[in-house]
Amino acid sequence: MFVSLRRRGEVPVRASCPQRSPGDAPQPVIELVLPLEYTAFCLLHQDRYLHYTRERVQDAWMSRQVVEAVLGNLATIWPTVISSPRPAAVAWRLLDTLIASALRGRKAGTAQSADAVHQLLPRAQADAVILRCRLDLSEKEAAELMGVEAPAVASQLRMAQRALPGRWTAAPAGAQP
Repeated sequence: MFVSLRRRGEVPVRASCPQRSPGDAPQPVIELVLPLEYTAFCLLHQDRYLHYTRERVQDAWMSRQVVEAVLGNLATIWPTVISSPRPAAVAWRLLDTLIASALRGRKAGTAQSADAVHQLLPRAQADAVILRCRLDLSEKEAAELMGVEAPAVASQLRMAQRALPGRWTAAPAGAQP
């Protein structure tokens, strides 16, 4: 199968997907057109989504599968996402939903358990702790990724620090808000 990717108004870039069996007749080229905004969104967020997901599920392969599913699902609903007041918040909720689904689908005892922070704190607090304390994002960066305002992240972190003082919620050395 051949896939062609292009941005609107540009010459298509063709990519080959070698899934053809010997003896199969060549298949027609499928042209996918992805909006520039979607591509930029993916490039901006995919690495951080992957790092965050690895922290949550403790499994590199599963993390990659979850992030690929999130970005694929976003592509199918992109017009709705981009027209929302906070596209990053829509994507973040989808990421959280797919992570939770992946964790529920995991067989008990087959892999490391999910991160302890999400077992001990409410979701928003645990997300803020992971992004700020484990991934070393600033409050502003964490807020942008989650699709919320920076003061909301700061508030969630303060509540988490009151609930779990110590190493779980300690900001990285030299970290700035």
